[in-house]
Amino acid sequence: MQQWIPVKEKDRYGIAIHNYHEEKPFRIKLNIGESVHILKEHGEWFFGYSTKNKDVRGIFPKTFIHVRECVIDKSGPVEVVQLKQPQIVQEITTVLREWGHIWKHLYITHDENFKEIEHKIYDLLRLRSKILSGTLPVDELKEIKQLATSKIDMGNKLLDLDMVVRDKQGSILDAEYTSTIQLYQQHEVATERIKKNSSASERPPKTVTHYSHIFYVSVRNFVCKMNEDAELLMTLFDTKENRAFTENYVVRWTKEGLLRDIDQLHNLRVLFTDLGSRDLSREKVYLVCYVVRVGAMEVRDIDHRRSSHIPKKPPGDAMRRPFGVAAMDITLYINGRFESDEDKQHFIPFLQCCDRDNLDGTLRRILTVKDLTQREHKGQGLWISLRLLHGDLKQAREEYPHLVLGNVAIARKMGFPEVILPGDVRNDLYLTLVNGEFSKGNKTADKNVEVTVRVCTETGQVLSDVITLGGGMETLSEYRSVIYYHEDKPRWYEIFKVAVPIEEFKASHLKFTFKHRSSNETKDKTEKPFAMSYVKLMQEDGTTLRDTQHNLLVYKIDQKKFDDTDMNYLKLPSVRHDISDGQKINQNGLHLSSKDTFVIQTNVCSTKLTQNVDLLGLLNWSSHPERLHASLEALMKVDGEEVVKFLQDVLDALFNILMHDPESNEYDQMVFECLLFIIGLVSDLKYQHFQPVLDLYIQESFSATLAYNKLITVLKFHIDNANLPDQDKDLLFRTMKSLQYIIRFIVQSRKLFSEINDGKDQEEFEMSLKQLLQSCTSLMCYTTDGTLLAQGACLKYLPYTIPDILSVFDAVHLSELLTEIINKLPQNRLPTQKLMTINDIVHSDLFLISDCRAVLLPVVTAHVKELLEVKDEIELSVKILSDIMDLLFRSDIGSTVHDISGIMLNVLRTVIQTTISMDRESPLVGNLVAVMISIFRQMRPHHFVEYIKHFVTRTDLLDFLMEILLVFKDLVSRPVYPKDWSEMIMLQNSVILKSLRFFSHTIREYCTENFEHQAWNNFFHCAVTFLTQPSLQLETFSQNKRSRVISRYKDMRREMSFEIRIMWFSLGQHKIHFVPGLVGQFLEMTLIPETELRRATIPIFFDMMQCEFYSSRVTGESFGDTKRDSSHIKANFSEFENEMIAKLDILVEGGRGDEHYKDMFYEIMNQLCEPHATMREQGVKFVKTVTRLMERLLEYRSIITDENKENRMSCTVNLLDFYSEINRKEMYIRYVNKLCDLHLECDNYTEAAYTLKLHSKLLNWSADTLPPLLKSIRYPRCQTHRELKEALYYSIIHYFDKGKMWECALTVCKELVKQYEEETFDYQQLGNLHRRMSEFYDKIMKQIRPEPEYFRVAYYGRGFPAFLQNKVFIYRGKEYERLSDFSNRTLNQLPNAELMNKLTPPGEEILESPHQYVQINKVDPVMDDKRQRLSGKPINDQILKYYRVNDVQIFRFSRPFHQKDPTMPNDADNEFASLWIERTVLVTSYSLPGILRWFPVTSTEKHLLSPLHNAIETMEAANKSLRDLIIAHRSDPSLQLNPLTMKLNGIVDPAVMGGINNYEKAFFSEEYITAHPNDEILIQKLKDLIASQIPLLEAGVILHRQRAPSSLGPLHEHIEESFSKMRSEIEAKYGKKTSDLKFDSPFPVTMRYHGHLNNSHSNVDHRLSEASLTSSEGSRSRVSSLTRSQVATLKNLATFNFPAINSSGTLGRSANTGHQNSKSHSSLLPSGTTSRTAALIARTSTGTLKGNKRDKSSKDKRRSRKSDQGLTVAQSPPNTQWYTTESIEIPTTPVFELRQELTPKRPLRSEIERERRLSRTSSGHFSIKSSPSTSTLRFNGTIPGNRDSIGTTDSTASEEDAIPPPLPQKVREADYCNLPGDTDVPCESTQPPSTPKVRTKPPPPEPVEDSRPPTPPPKRPPLKPPTAS
Repeated sequence: MQQWIPVKEKDRYGIAIHNYHEEKPFRIKLNIGESVHILKEHGEWFFGYSTKNKDVRGIFPKTFIHVRECVIDKSGPVEVVQLKQPQIVQEITTVLREWGHIWKHLYITHDENFKEIEHKIYDLLRLRSKILSGTLPVDELKEIKQLATSKIDMGNKLLDLDMVVRDKQGSILDAEYTSTIQLYQQHEVATERIKKNSSASERPPKTVTHYSHIFYVSVRNFVCKMNEDAELLMTLFDTKENRAFTENYVVRWTKEGLLRDIDQLHNLRVLFTDLGSRDLSREKVYLVCYVVRVGAMEVRDIDHRRSSHIPKKPPGDAMRRPFGVAAMDITLYINGRFESDEDKQHFIPFLQCCDRDNLDGTLRRILTVKDLTQREHKGQGLWISLRLLHGDLKQAREEYPHLVLGNVAIARKMGFPEVILPGDVRNDLYLTLVNGEFSKGNKTADKNVEVTVRVCTETGQVLSDVITLGGGMETLSEYRSVIYYHEDKPRWYEIFKVAVPIEEFKASHLKFTFKHRSSNETKDKTEKPFAMSYVKLMQEDGTTLRDTQHNLLVYKIDQKKFDDTDMNYLKLPSVRHDISDGQKINQNGLHLSSKDTFVIQTNVCSTKLTQNVDLLGLLNWSSHPERLHASLEALMKVDGEEVVKFLQDVLDALFNILMHDPESNEYDQMVFECLLFIIGLVSDLKYQHFQPVLDLYIQESFSATLAYNKLITVLKFHIDNANLPDQDKDLLFRTMKSLQYIIRFIVQSRKLFSEINDGKDQEEFEMSLKQLLQSCTSLMCYTTDGTLLAQGACLKYLPYTIPDILSVFDAVHLSELLTEIINKLPQNRLPTQKLMTINDIVHSDLFLISDCRAVLLPVVTAHVKELLEVKDEIELSVKILSDIMDLLFRSDIGSTVHDISGIMLNVLRTVIQTTISMDRESPLVGNLVAVMISIFRQMRPHHFVEYIKHFVTRTDLLDFLMEILLVFKDLVSRPVYPKDWSEMIMLQNSVILKSLRFFSHTIREYCTENFEHQAWNNFFHCAVTFLTQPSLQLETFSQNKRSRVISRYKDMRREMSFEIRIMWFSLGQHKIHFVPGLVGQFLEMTLIPETELRRATIPIFFDMMQCEFYSSRVTGESFGDTKRDSSHIKANFSEFENEMIAKLDILVEGGRGDEHYKDMFYEIMNQLCEPHATMREQGVKFVKTVTRLMERLLEYRSIITDENKENRMSCTVNLLDFYSEINRKEMYIRYVNKLCDLHLECDNYTEAAYTLKLHSKLLNWSADTLPPLLKSIRYPRCQTHRELKEALYYSIIHYFDKGKMWECALTVCKELVKQYEEETFDYQQLGNLHRRMSEFYDKIMKQIRPEPEYFRVAYYGRGFPAFLQNKVFIYRGKEYERLSDFSNRTLNQLPNAELMNKLTPPGEEILESPHQYVQINKVDPVMDDKRQRLSGKPINDQILKYYRVNDVQIFRFSRPFHQKDPTMPNDADNEFASLWIERTVLVTSYSLPGILRWFPVTSTEKHLLSPLHNAIETMEAANKSLRDLIIAHRSDPSLQLNPLTMKLNGIVDPAVMGGINNYEKAFFSEEYITAHPNDEILIQKLKDLIASQIPLLEAGVILHRQRAPSSLGPLHEHIEESFSKMRSEIEAKYGKKTSDLKFDSPFPVTMRYHGHLNNSHSNVDHRLSEASLTSSEGSRSRVSSLTRSQVATLKNLATFNFPAINSSGTLGRSANTGHQNSKSHSSLLPSGTTSRTAALIARTSTGTLKGNKRDKSSKDKRRSRKSDQGLTVAQSPPNTQWYTTESIEIPTTPVFELRQELTPKRPLRSEIERERRLSRTSSGHFSIKSSPSTSTLRFNGTIPGNRDSIGTTDSTASEEDAIPPPLPQKVREADYCNLPGDTDVPCESTQPPSTPKVRTKPPPPEPVEDSRPPTPPPKRPPLKPPTAS
């Protein structure tokens, strides 16, 4: 069988070219573009892994992979496979992969940098493609590389990634092979570079560092209509100076529009060279192109048909005529502000010359107009490309070969470049024909003058090929000017170059002849020159022609007498200033023309010829030796620019003078001074660019072999006589400044001499040189002011002589002499210069030699140390140390072991102390730290040992350890380097780790026996700080960075943790000193997500527990004492536990820790605690406590950043619960404040107040000092319990006020009132408080408070957080928030949740689903049953509103469904007969509102309401609604009549729903009564309700008649007609009832409590009166039916809360009219149902409860029940979905239901008193009514303005009682989604209902004896499954 074969190393990299997702064993999935590392191959398969997941290995097909050649990097611990590509390509690839993930995140978060990063990614992709193409020239490749690295650096900066450090070539630096100092410096360079690149402003022009520049121009095309050939002359023109400053570049263009030399097509390039920085900074520069037509005088239109017959003019006879000019402003390109490349083309418009216009005038027109229009240039012009190149021609050829190489024309600057290098020999004369003026002579018109220029010798010979028109043209023997037609004053301004050989220059002259050119060709041939001029190139004094304008004399030629070969004209004057006015000259056919003038301008550029007489005298000194002294003196007065131009010749002359007579020293001093002058000139800033010329001269051209002796002699003389009074101090100073070049001349002279003479006189030379240096040493000893400058100059320039001296002198001996020079300088004399000299010596070649360093380093470090200690010259001192350490890192300088030792022993301690004292804002601190890190990095183990041993005393050693540990800790906790300096920070960390390892051994060795707590403590803190620093947390890095760090440094955290473990277990009996101090530090360490680290360090906690457990309870006892006496053992680890819990809370909330840590902590600690004999119980309990705490903290942390603040509140409450349970007050209070802050952020002021109450209940009203655990960060000034509690109370009151919970605020105020009245007697505060309380009472009565709605929210599925999964909560809505608003808000916070549309319980598939499902519906609050103080009292509706919806713990909602009655088959079409109601009662864990806006549901109970009960509820609700509407309109005539109209019409004429007929058909039929005999009483009640509606309708119709306008007359008549019909039918069937609503009073009813009359903001749904809607007849029957036994029963049940039983809200009981129904009624409740359940069911119903007769024992048991078993609250009918009330009968003896609690402290009135009270005239406060079918007692407790279901009245409103005006009625048709729920009726349940468990809210948390905080409301009670109904 074929085996898997390893692939070749070069084929181990592949790229997927197609997606591969095959689902089979051993396959790995690949996406297109994914890279793979191939390990083996087998047939058509590869084996390897994807670079995205290196842990998963598998096989994949070869056909899906494109194999690329790669290289394997085996330098690190892991092999790295890389593509064989340029480094920059690899870097771009890596960067793009890293950016790609971040870029997607930027898109998701809508980051502003998204677009910018996108552009950079695409730019890098394009650059990568260009580089990979392999077609780029070297210079362009270099530019692209720089551009790519710049974009990478900029992108990294934008994305906050690590800075990439590069070398000068742009390659990434390898920190392992880079010195610490260089790495730091490169970081600074990179930072500055990125800062410049990222500046938002326009990039500044590049700093020009070159002395020469080139302007490149390429001519692409010339578009112009021409009939003749043309010459294009291009030049650079300075408009300010009004002259061209470069030679011309000439292109010859044919009339056909093509290049004359077709071989040069597409190769028309020119380099304008020698441009200097001054040229680049010219104010305005134009590229000017003069176009000269070459042909006939006048342009003729050529007939191309006959053009072949036209004779062509020979080129030599063709005339040069002006044609036009093209010009372009290139200032911005030439000064570098605009960049242009060779591919971009520019159009230069062409302007043709006008008649009689010259080229210069046309240029002026262009410059004036600036921008030519299309009309002016007509599309004619020049197309060019241009670019500015830096450097001279040699550099340009290297950097821009594609531009410069080949046939490229050169056009030099008409002048010298800034630097004239030796060998650059020029002898050019630039001649400008300026203008002339010529008389007509015998012509009738002005002449057409043509100037011909020739260069002639003294013999008349014409020099050939010395004239050139410009670059790109061949040389000429003569030059012919442009001809201007009939122009007597031509202005040419034509420039051309005359290049005469130097040997012929002196005897040559320029000859100008002037000729008239006729337009007639025949005449033109006969024309002869009519005049001439000349000028000699050399003047009589031997200097060249001056660079100025020359007004030449014009001599008329008499052709008959003139002989062209006669040279006598040279004897004639040539320029105007050579003759006097009026002088006449006539000779040999030449006579001077006084009228004619001719002006030229010359500019000589010569490195051999000068225009300076003094300089010429020196250069020719051998011709006149007698003038030598004068010439030497004159030299020092010559202009510097002239001297540097002839630098080489001048120096040759000086050394020739010096060597002329070796035995004589006559001119030695003067020559020396001349040398000083020249060296000083070159050193001047103005001419410093000539220093390379001087260097090159010394190296290549200098030849004075004997000069060294004389130079040493003169130099030593000046130094030795430095302190003499007559010594020229300035000369001495200049001598010292020129020391470098003087020594170079000396050394070079000696070398030349030694080469020629085989080292002769070497010893004498060394001795003389030594003596010279010793003279310098002596110079340093002087302290006079006169020598100060010389000493400084000597110190400054002496180090520059070291390289030259080293070539002829012993290095070690030189080092000794230099140290002597430094040491001889007095202490405080020139300290800065001395340090700069030391710095220069460090940079010299001496420091590269090991023996020299041994001599120099002690001196250098001693001086640096001294300056650092006195805080003087710190910057330079740090620089010197940096340079030394950088140098010592090199591998080519020999052994550095001793050097490191010297530095370590001398300056390390000083560096550490300076680092400690230096301000972190100092720019030097980074460099200084780099020096310190560099020293430690280069120290070997024996260095550490040596350093530790060098401390004399133990105290010194301890001081050092303290210092270094503090410095290391400070460096990692407060980094001196920016966080993106990753390489620098990682290197620093590796060095700190290495050092701490050595110092840990030192501490164990020296600080254990004589225990030093501080040293150990500092080590632990430093080490933990080190491994917890952000820059070492690998899990936060990208994959690339993590791999890079691990491959180079490994995981330094793990190594440090092992060291900490060793140190801890080395403490022995001293461990107790660090418990609990180090608990937080070690906890932070163990929380690092590294498995091995955790496994190694978690056991330390168990050891800490043991240490404290076995420590002594007695202060001062040691560990050994407890061993001897075990009774003193502490036997607990409470301090450790407290610290552990406190720190764990802080650290986990801060982002530390995870589930893995929690599990590992439990596993390891549990394994250690379980087998322990004495600590097992406490240990296991502690471990479980910490584990539980971590669960909650992790849950809290996962939610804390969630936008859903409700989740954050839930988790906060969980933590409150936990800390209360374990009695951690300080943590408890911490989270109380957090919860309060969360509520305030959400404007939950009520909940914030309840939250602060948790803190207040930990306090008492005393003056005891607050313990630290109870202090609040909110009130730092409160020092006692009373102060803090009072401050908290005022905050609570404030928040209750903002939350409009004034009742709660009053409760708090009352407690404060009691304190002010009885304890502190602070009447001033008491008065303020009473005023505030009065405001609260006023607000209760006057301000509008919207009633909050409550909502049930069920979270199903495992997709929710653990505290929400499959749990149900009741939420308190915000103000005016309805179901739709609440649902939207909830779902917005749960974007992944799905809303369930049905209220049916979910199945297991939903409960266990990984998704999120939400059920939301509205629930009605059921009021608290303990409102005893409201019982039987007239209470305003404003007061009652609060109690309806606050402090509630029970809620309910209803769900209608249809169920056919099998006994009634004929009612299939009547939906009323089958409409059942499922009512659900929910109990929450705590009352709302509370510390949260929601609480979980702890129990759920469901009941069923039969169709008959539903009908009764509906009728009661309808009657109640109608009655309220009538009362509202009666009390407020201004209300709109429309709601009343619609209500009346809907009842009397039920067109849609069918009205009461449906009830009659469903329930009043004989068939139904027969089938349901037990419903007789209920049927009778329904009939009574129907009958009771008639008197209400009657009152409504009467009211409508009074209020209806005439427009409603027909409708009202219809209503009355329908009502009359309806009344007759109803009264006939069910009897006649009466109503208590009367309209006989003409005045409005006045309310007894006038303060309530302004309550006009209720709506129809709020009760306006609770008067009974039953008839007066019913009232009488109720009174008569009240027996003494029933009153006794009421007394026994006095402490119950009894519910209302009908729609009017009246309180009553059912008459016990018979016992035959007791069996059927009792069947509705199972025998096991408790009285509590019965009371709850009774409270949630509104129908009349029917009592059944039971046996005596049952009756007695009922009477003996306690008061707290009753739970009844009546509810107003809800107007939203699903909400109806439930009705359940109590199967007991008659129960009297009250709407309020009776006060148990006061017994009920006796029956006689009650009958007496009821017999009085009705006051409108109570109304007792009876019904023929029932005997019910009703208690009424509200005034007519009340609509609440707590206290009501049945009486008819009296004239004295006023009804508060209601709000406009909200009309809403009743439907099955809006069922009334105000009445509870008996419920038939298919299964026994479970009892709703109302968990009584525990008392508020109060301080306990053991100082444990109270338990807050639990957030997550266990989910109780709903009881099946």
